Amino acid sequence: MKNIITLLFLVVIFSACNNSNKTKLGQDQIALKEKATNINNDFIKIRIEVEMLASEITKLYVRQDEILPGIEKKKYQLANNGVFTKPVDDGGSAIFVSGFYPINETIKKAVYFTEPIDPAYKLVVEKYPEIVQVYYNDKYSLNRIYPFFDVLSQYEAKMDIPSFNFYYLADEKHNPEKKSLWISEPYVDPAGRGWMVSAIAPVYYADSLVGVQGIDVTINLITKRYILDNPTSMTLIIDSSGAIVAAQEGTINLLSFPPLFDHKYIETIKQDTYRKELYNLALSKVANVRSIAADILEKKKEVVLAEISGEKITIIAAHIPELNWFLLEILK
Repeated sequence: MKNIITLLFLVVIFSACNNSNKTKLGQDQIALKEKATNINNDFIKIRIEVEMLASEITKLYVRQDEILPGIEKKKYQLANNGVFTKPVDDGGSAIFVSGFYPINETIKKAVYFTEPIDPAYKLVVEKYPEIVQVYYNDKYSLNRIYPFFDVLSQYEAKMDIPSFNFYYLADEKHNPEKKSLWISEPYVDPAGRGWMVSAIAPVYYADSLVGVQGIDVTINLITKRYILDNPTSMTLIIDSSGAIVAAQEGTINLLSFPPLFDHKYIETIKQDTYRKELYNLALSKVANVRSIAADILEKKKEVVLAEISGEKITIIAAHIPELNWFLLEILK
Protein backbone atom coordinates (compact mmCIF):
# COMPACT_ATOMS: atom_id res chain seq x y z
CA MET A 1 0.00 0.00 0.00
CA LYS A 2 2.84 2.35 0.88
CA ASN A 3 4.49 1.74 -2.52
CA ILE A 4 1.22 2.53 -4.32
CA ILE A 5 0.84 5.82 -2.42
CA THR A 6 4.44 6.72 -3.23
CA LEU A 7 3.88 5.93 -6.90
CA LEU A 8 0.70 8.01 -7.01
CA PHE A 9 2.53 10.88 -5.32
CA LEU A 10 5.32 10.74 -7.90
CA VAL A 11 2.76 10.69 -10.75
CA VAL A 12 1.05 13.77 -9.31
CA ILE A 13 4.38 15.59 -8.91
CA PHE A 14 5.47 14.65 -12.45
CA SER A 15 2.13 15.76 -13.86
CA ALA A 16 2.29 19.05 -11.98
CA CYS A 17 5.84 19.72 -13.20
CA ASN A 18 4.88 18.81 -16.75
CA ASN A 19 1.89 21.15 -16.67
CA SER A 20 4.04 23.87 -15.15
CA ASN A 21 6.60 23.47 -17.95
CA LYS A 22 3.86 23.66 -20.58
CA THR A 23 2.44 26.79 -18.95
CA LYS A 24 5.88 28.42 -18.89
CA LEU A 25 6.47 27.51 -22.53
CA GLY A 26 3.11 28.97 -23.48
CA GLN A 27 3.91 32.18 -21.63
CA ASP A 28 7.29 32.40 -23.36
CA GLN A 29 5.62 31.95 -26.74
CA ILE A 30 3.08 34.68 -26.03
CA ALA A 31 5.84 37.08 -24.97
CA LEU A 32 7.92 36.28 -28.07
CA LYS A 33 4.94 36.81 -30.40
CA GLU A 34 4.21 40.15 -28.75
CA LYS A 35 7.81 41.21 -29.29
CA ALA A 36 7.69 40.08 -32.93
CA THR A 37 4.48 42.06 -33.41
CA ASN A 38 6.11 45.17 -31.94
CA ILE A 39 9.10 44.80 -34.29
CA ASN A 40 6.74 44.28 -37.21
CA ASN A 41 4.73 47.40 -36.37
CA ASP A 42 7.90 49.49 -35.98
CA PHE A 43 9.11 48.51 -39.43
CA ILE A 44 5.71 49.06 -41.04
CA LYS A 45 5.83 52.64 -39.77
CA ILE A 46 9.28 53.14 -41.29
CA ARG A 47 8.15 51.77 -44.68
CA ILE A 48 5.16 54.14 -44.61
CA GLU A 49 7.58 57.00 -43.93
CA VAL A 50 9.64 56.11 -47.01
CA GLU A 51 6.45 56.11 -49.10
CA MET A 52 5.54 59.56 -47.84
CA LEU A 53 9.02 60.93 -48.53
CA ALA A 54 8.97 59.48 -52.06
CA SER A 55 5.65 61.26 -52.61
CA GLU A 56 7.19 64.54 -51.41
CA ILE A 57 10.13 64.11 -53.79
CA THR A 58 7.67 63.62 -56.67
CA LYS A 59 5.99 66.90 -55.73
CA LEU A 60 9.37 68.65 -55.94
CA TYR A 61 9.80 67.42 -59.51
CA VAL A 62 6.40 68.87 -60.34
CA ARG A 63 7.29 72.20 -58.69
CA GLN A 64 10.93 72.40 -59.79
CA ASP A 65 10.58 75.56 -61.90
CA GLU A 66 8.91 77.28 -58.96
CA ILE A 67 11.60 76.11 -56.49
CA LEU A 68 14.79 76.80 -58.48
CA PRO A 69 14.88 80.63 -58.21
CA GLY A 70 14.91 80.47 -54.40
CA ILE A 71 17.89 78.11 -54.06
CA GLU A 72 21.35 79.41 -53.08
CA LYS A 73 23.29 77.62 -55.80
CA LYS A 74 26.79 78.91 -54.97
CA LYS A 75 27.07 76.66 -51.90
CA TYR A 76 27.27 73.68 -54.27
CA GLN A 77 30.66 73.16 -55.95
CA LEU A 78 32.53 70.89 -58.32
CA ALA A 79 35.36 69.15 -56.45
CA ASN A 80 38.79 68.42 -57.95
CA ASN A 81 37.83 64.77 -58.54
CA GLY A 82 34.80 65.77 -60.64
CA VAL A 83 32.21 65.24 -57.91
CA PHE A 84 29.49 67.87 -57.52
CA THR A 85 28.98 68.40 -53.80
CA LYS A 86 28.21 70.77 -50.92
CA PRO A 87 31.47 71.16 -48.96
CA VAL A 88 30.03 73.00 -45.94
CA ASP A 89 27.45 71.56 -43.53
CA ASP A 90 24.53 73.99 -43.45
CA GLY A 91 22.33 71.74 -41.28
CA GLY A 92 20.80 69.98 -44.25
CA SER A 93 21.75 66.94 -46.31
CA ALA A 94 25.14 66.08 -47.72
CA ILE A 95 25.31 66.07 -51.52
CA PHE A 96 27.29 63.68 -53.70
CA VAL A 97 26.92 63.61 -57.48
CA SER A 98 29.52 61.05 -58.46
CA GLY A 99 30.36 62.22 -61.97
CA PHE A 100 29.50 58.81 -63.43
CA TYR A 101 27.55 60.94 -65.87
CA PRO A 102 29.23 64.24 -66.86
CA ILE A 103 27.90 66.98 -64.59
CA ASN A 104 25.58 69.23 -66.59
CA GLU A 105 22.86 71.76 -65.79
CA THR A 106 20.11 69.10 -65.82
CA ILE A 107 21.92 67.13 -63.10
CA LYS A 108 22.64 70.28 -61.09
CA LYS A 109 18.97 71.27 -61.25
CA ALA A 110 18.00 67.99 -59.54
CA VAL A 111 20.37 68.87 -56.69
CA TYR A 112 18.83 72.32 -56.35
CA PHE A 113 15.11 71.57 -56.52
CA THR A 114 15.29 68.56 -54.15
CA GLU A 115 16.80 70.74 -51.40
CA PRO A 116 13.39 71.50 -49.77
CA ILE A 117 13.11 67.83 -48.72
CA ASP A 118 15.87 68.32 -46.10
CA PRO A 119 13.60 69.43 -43.19
CA ALA A 120 11.43 66.32 -43.70
CA TYR A 121 14.56 64.13 -43.61
CA LYS A 122 15.64 65.71 -40.36
CA LEU A 123 12.22 65.15 -38.77
CA VAL A 124 12.19 61.45 -39.70
CA VAL A 125 15.67 60.83 -38.26
CA GLU A 126 14.68 62.59 -35.04
CA LYS A 127 11.37 60.72 -34.81
CA TYR A 128 12.70 57.16 -35.07
CA PRO A 129 15.67 55.99 -32.98
CA GLU A 130 16.12 53.02 -35.35
CA ILE A 131 16.76 55.23 -38.39
CA VAL A 132 20.37 56.32 -38.96
CA GLN A 133 20.06 58.06 -42.30
CA VAL A 134 17.58 59.11 -44.98
CA TYR A 135 18.50 59.69 -48.61
CA TYR A 136 17.41 60.19 -52.18
CA ASN A 137 19.36 58.66 -55.09
CA ASP A 138 18.58 59.62 -58.68
CA LYS A 139 19.27 58.00 -62.05
CA TYR A 140 22.29 60.28 -62.64
CA SER A 141 24.09 59.00 -59.51
CA LEU A 142 23.01 61.88 -57.30
CA ASN A 143 22.95 61.10 -53.59
CA ARG A 144 21.20 63.52 -51.19
CA ILE A 145 21.71 62.07 -47.71
CA TYR A 146 20.96 63.21 -44.14
CA PRO A 147 22.64 63.57 -41.65
CA PHE A 148 25.51 65.44 -43.31
CA PHE A 149 28.96 63.81 -43.48
CA ASP A 150 32.15 64.12 -45.55
CA VAL A 151 31.04 62.33 -48.71
CA LEU A 152 34.33 62.96 -50.54
CA SER A 153 36.26 60.86 -48.02
CA GLN A 154 33.67 58.07 -47.91
CA TYR A 155 32.47 57.65 -51.50
CA GLU A 156 34.46 56.96 -54.63
CA ALA A 157 34.16 59.33 -57.59
CA LYS A 158 32.22 58.06 -60.62
CA MET A 159 30.29 55.57 -58.48
CA ASP A 160 27.35 54.13 -60.42
CA ILE A 161 24.64 54.44 -57.76
CA PRO A 162 21.83 52.76 -59.77
CA SER A 163 23.97 49.58 -59.87
CA PHE A 164 23.49 49.09 -56.09
CA ASN A 165 20.67 47.07 -54.52
CA PHE A 166 19.17 50.08 -52.73
CA TYR A 167 18.40 51.51 -56.18
CA TYR A 168 17.82 48.70 -58.67
CA LEU A 169 15.56 46.66 -56.37
CA ALA A 170 13.03 49.49 -56.69
CA ASP A 171 13.18 49.71 -60.49
CA GLU A 172 10.43 48.55 -62.82
CA LYS A 173 12.13 45.21 -63.56
CA HIS A 174 12.46 44.21 -59.90
CA ASN A 175 9.46 46.14 -58.60
CA PRO A 176 6.80 46.30 -61.35
CA GLU A 177 4.13 47.20 -58.79
CA LYS A 178 6.10 50.41 -58.05
CA LYS A 179 5.61 49.96 -54.31
CA SER A 180 7.72 50.55 -51.23
CA LEU A 181 9.69 47.53 -50.02
CA TRP A 182 12.39 46.33 -47.66
CA ILE A 183 15.90 45.19 -48.47
CA SER A 184 15.72 42.72 -45.62
CA GLU A 185 19.01 40.89 -46.18
CA PRO A 186 21.74 42.81 -44.31
CA TYR A 187 24.30 44.48 -46.58
CA VAL A 188 27.26 46.82 -46.11
CA ASP A 189 26.39 50.50 -46.36
CA PRO A 190 28.63 52.44 -48.78
CA ALA A 191 28.06 55.54 -46.61
CA GLY A 192 30.03 53.98 -43.75
CA ARG A 193 27.30 52.91 -41.32
CA GLY A 194 28.16 49.20 -41.36
CA TRP A 195 25.66 46.38 -41.81
CA MET A 196 22.11 47.52 -42.43
CA VAL A 197 18.69 46.96 -43.98
CA SER A 198 16.74 49.55 -45.95
CA ALA A 199 13.22 50.63 -46.79
CA ILE A 200 13.10 51.99 -50.35
CA ALA A 201 10.44 53.46 -52.62
CA PRO A 202 10.64 54.38 -56.31
CA VAL A 203 10.08 57.95 -57.45
CA TYR A 204 8.34 58.31 -60.82
CA TYR A 205 7.90 61.53 -62.76
CA ALA A 206 6.37 61.81 -66.24
CA ASP A 207 5.90 58.01 -66.23
CA SER A 208 9.64 57.44 -65.80
CA LEU A 209 11.72 56.24 -62.84
CA VAL A 210 13.81 59.25 -61.85
CA GLY A 211 15.13 58.03 -58.50
CA VAL A 212 14.69 56.01 -55.32
CA GLN A 213 13.91 57.25 -51.81
CA GLY A 214 15.56 55.31 -48.98
CA ILE A 215 15.69 54.95 -45.21
CA ASP A 216 18.43 52.96 -43.45
CA VAL A 217 18.31 50.99 -40.21
CA THR A 218 21.61 49.54 -38.98
CA ILE A 219 21.96 46.02 -37.64
CA ASN A 220 23.74 47.46 -34.59
CA LEU A 221 20.62 49.44 -33.67
CA ILE A 222 18.34 46.47 -34.33
CA THR A 223 20.52 44.36 -32.02
CA LYS A 224 20.55 46.98 -29.25
CA ARG A 225 16.82 47.71 -29.47
CA TYR A 226 15.36 44.23 -29.94
CA ILE A 227 18.00 41.67 -28.94
CA LEU A 228 20.00 43.22 -26.08
CA ASP A 229 16.90 44.69 -24.40
CA ASN A 230 16.70 41.50 -22.33
CA PRO A 231 20.27 40.31 -21.64
CA THR A 232 19.06 37.23 -19.73
CA SER A 233 17.36 35.67 -22.76
CA MET A 234 19.04 34.08 -25.79
CA THR A 235 17.32 35.62 -28.79
CA LEU A 236 18.19 36.10 -32.43
CA ILE A 237 16.60 37.21 -35.69
CA ILE A 238 17.03 35.27 -38.93
CA ASP A 239 15.82 36.10 -42.41
CA SER A 240 13.80 33.84 -44.71
CA SER A 241 16.93 32.06 -45.96
CA GLY A 242 18.17 31.28 -42.44
CA ALA A 243 20.84 34.00 -42.39
CA ILE A 244 21.39 35.61 -38.98
CA VAL A 245 20.30 39.24 -38.94
CA ALA A 246 21.01 40.00 -35.28
CA ALA A 247 22.04 37.95 -32.25
CA GLN A 248 23.76 38.03 -28.90
CA GLU A 249 27.34 36.83 -28.63
CA GLY A 250 26.36 33.90 -26.39
CA THR A 251 23.74 32.77 -28.88
CA ILE A 252 26.25 32.92 -31.74
CA ASN A 253 28.69 30.82 -29.71
CA LEU A 254 26.04 28.25 -28.80
CA LEU A 255 25.14 27.78 -32.46
CA SER A 256 28.85 27.32 -33.36
CA PHE A 257 29.23 30.42 -35.55
CA PRO A 258 32.26 32.74 -35.50
CA PRO A 259 31.89 36.08 -33.65
CA LEU A 260 29.79 38.74 -35.40
CA PHE A 261 31.88 41.80 -36.24
CA ASP A 262 30.85 45.04 -37.91
CA HIS A 263 32.29 45.80 -41.33
CA LYS A 264 35.72 47.47 -41.40
CA TYR A 265 35.97 50.12 -44.12
CA ILE A 266 39.47 49.39 -45.42
CA GLU A 267 38.40 50.64 -48.85
CA THR A 268 35.33 52.21 -50.44
CA ILE A 269 32.37 49.97 -51.22
CA LYS A 270 32.12 49.34 -54.97
CA GLN A 271 29.41 46.67 -55.05
CA ASP A 272 26.69 45.01 -52.97
CA THR A 273 28.25 43.16 -50.03
CA TYR A 274 26.34 40.56 -47.97
CA ARG A 275 27.07 38.14 -45.13
CA LYS A 276 25.93 35.22 -47.29
CA GLU A 277 26.57 31.68 -46.02
CA LEU A 278 28.99 32.45 -43.17
CA TYR A 279 26.14 33.17 -40.70
CA ASN A 280 23.31 31.04 -42.04
CA LEU A 281 21.55 28.40 -39.91
CA ALA A 282 20.42 26.51 -42.99
CA LEU A 283 24.02 26.24 -44.23
CA SER A 284 25.65 25.50 -40.88
CA LYS A 285 28.34 22.84 -40.62
CA VAL A 286 26.41 21.45 -37.64
CA ALA A 287 23.63 19.08 -38.73
CA ASN A 288 21.39 19.85 -35.75
CA VAL A 289 21.56 23.60 -36.51
CA ARG A 290 20.56 22.91 -40.13
CA SER A 291 17.69 20.81 -38.79
CA ILE A 292 16.50 23.70 -36.60
CA ALA A 293 16.46 25.97 -39.65
CA ALA A 294 14.47 23.43 -41.70
CA ASP A 295 11.89 22.99 -38.92
CA ILE A 296 11.31 26.75 -38.65
CA LEU A 297 11.67 27.89 -42.26
CA GLU A 298 10.22 24.92 -44.16
CA LYS A 299 7.96 23.15 -41.69
CA LYS A 300 6.85 26.42 -40.03
CA LYS A 301 7.24 24.99 -36.53
CA GLU A 302 6.91 27.43 -33.65
CA VAL A 303 8.51 25.07 -31.11
CA VAL A 304 11.60 23.00 -31.93
CA LEU A 305 13.38 20.55 -29.60
CA ALA A 306 17.07 20.09 -30.35
CA GLU A 307 20.45 19.14 -28.95
CA ILE A 308 23.49 21.38 -29.50
CA SER A 309 26.96 20.39 -28.24
CA GLY A 310 25.36 17.76 -26.01
CA GLU A 311 22.94 20.27 -24.48
CA LYS A 312 19.19 19.85 -24.88
CA ILE A 313 17.42 23.07 -25.81
CA THR A 314 14.01 24.32 -26.92
CA ILE A 315 13.72 26.95 -29.64
CA ILE A 316 10.54 29.00 -30.00
CA ALA A 317 9.89 31.07 -33.12
CA ALA A 318 7.63 33.96 -34.13
CA HIS A 319 7.24 35.36 -37.65
CA ILE A 320 7.85 39.04 -38.53
CA PRO A 321 5.90 39.30 -41.81
CA GLU A 322 6.89 42.88 -42.74
CA LEU A 323 10.45 41.71 -43.46
CA ASN A 324 9.79 37.95 -43.61
CA TRP A 325 12.11 37.50 -40.63
CA PHE A 326 11.82 35.13 -37.70
CA LEU A 327 12.42 36.05 -34.07
CA LEU A 328 13.84 33.04 -32.18
CA GLU A 329 14.45 32.43 -28.50
CA ILE A 330 16.53 29.58 -27.13
CA LEU A 331 15.27 28.07 -23.88
CA LYS A 332 17.42 25.79 -21.77
